Amino acid sequence: MPIHSDYCPIALGVEVLGDRWTPLVIRELMVGAEGFNEIHRGLPRMSRTLLAQRLRALERHGLISRAPAERGRPGRYTLTESGRSITPIIWALGQWAAEWIFDDPEDEDCDGLSLIWRLHQNAVAERLPFQRTLVHMILTGPGAAEAWLDVEQPAMTVCRDDPRQDTHLTVTANARQMHRWLLGRVPYRALLDTGHVEVHGPAPLARAFPTWFDTTSFAASLERAERRRAQAATATAAPATV
Repeated sequence: MPIHSDYCPIALGVEVLGDRWTPLVIRELMVGAEGFNEIHRGLPRMSRTLLAQRLRALERHGLISRAPAERGRPGRYTLTESGRSITPIIWALGQWAAEWIFDDPEDEDCDGLSLIWRLHQNAVAERLPFQRTLVHMILTGPGAAEAWLDVEQPAMTVCRDDPRQDTHLTVTANARQMHRWLLGRVPYRALLDTGHVEVHGPAPLARAFPTWFDTTSFAASLERAERRRAQAATATAAPATV
């Protein structure tokens, strides 16, 4: 039953989207997830039961549709016209947060497996190598994790279990710093210079690795936030004039 307190489109919109998880479910669909397990891998802290409930609610409200699947295969979820029309709002929410309230990750924010999954979601198809390339990702520090990126244009997949094949590239990195890089808070070159990333493998492949990913989604908003902080610090440090 409706729970909005007054006859207002904002109230109804909050009723549909105003819980912790629903906008994040839409985010996963926005970046290409379709199957239930795929969506859940992007939201590992959300229970599968709750995800099923949110998907049913979104379908009921007409924001997503579920395509029937072949026997023995999972159904596929896609955004409807109504769901696609709300994606600018979800992006705008992220841009606002990046500019005004986002900060460096705390220990509890660092989740290495989620980060590796985000790498795969941020892969730019046309930048990936044509020849199959296996990348061993080793993340250290809070959120430490290990997985493999199986790369061959136009796709990148994530393997949690050792594929028992020779890897072409090994990337050992601090999980916190890789989170910062992927969100556009720090350049990749700075991570190399500070030793937060070490790459072992053929030099051309090592140089190409960071170019496979789009790290610009929130970069402009984060840069505005940094400029504002720098200006505030300068103003505070400036001597008073009389």
